[in-house]
Amino acid sequence: MRYRSFHEADGNVLSQARTTGLRSFAGVCVNHLAHLLLAGPDPDLRFGALLADHVKGRAALESLSPGVRQGVILHRRIDGWCDRHPAVTGLVEQLEPPWRRYGGIMLDVLFDHMLDRHWQRFADVPPAEFGREVDRLFRARLLQMPPRMARFTLWASTRNLWQRYGERRMLDEIFQLLARRHGREHPLAHGATLLDAREREIEQAFLALYPDLQQLATRFRQQQSGSI
Repeated sequence: MRYRSFHEADGNVLSQARTTGLRSFAGVCVNHLAHLLLAGPDPDLRFGALLADHVKGRAALESLSPGVRQGVILHRRIDGWCDRHPAVTGLVEQLEPPWRRYGGIMLDVLFDHMLDRHWQRFADVPPAEFGREVDRLFRARLLQMPPRMARFTLWASTRNLWQRYGERRMLDEIFQLLARRHGREHPLAHGATLLDAREREIEQAFLALYPDLQQLATRFRQQQSGSI
């Protein structure tokens, strides 16, 4: 299947995404690894990329430093771009119940699995080095984090998460934790089986999506670099 390019499918997506907040429970996006990589090497943008899931409301956003605030905004833009991407919406439409209802959550993780698989194509730093950089950043800013974010980053460091999205055992562990968090044993605890059933389609969708996200995120960072 050939997916139309993101820009070809929706020329107004940039202006639309500016008004997009946090995604819905069923929304589709990329997970932590992709957000951190798309944020680029700037520490504030990276910190904001993860903080975004823990910041609610305009007042909290305005209280952040400019660089961190831009990282949060970039995360939310990425969520909006993902939700509208034809490769992603097309994939979700193919899913049967109950997978479709929770497809966004599961594809979050599985797209990071695909990013790990194609890391050399999309990143210019080895995964182990990238993981060490991220862990150092989060350790240095641990006291600036909300409690849930601090617990997550400590767990991620302990489990070497950033280097292990390609491992089936790690996927199973992540999906078990998601099932516990959302109180949905089925199908969330078995999310890795969606990869077994639709690996080719998931990989195709990711490879159509991620280059567009890279282009849009790079443009965002370039536009904001003079204002941070």
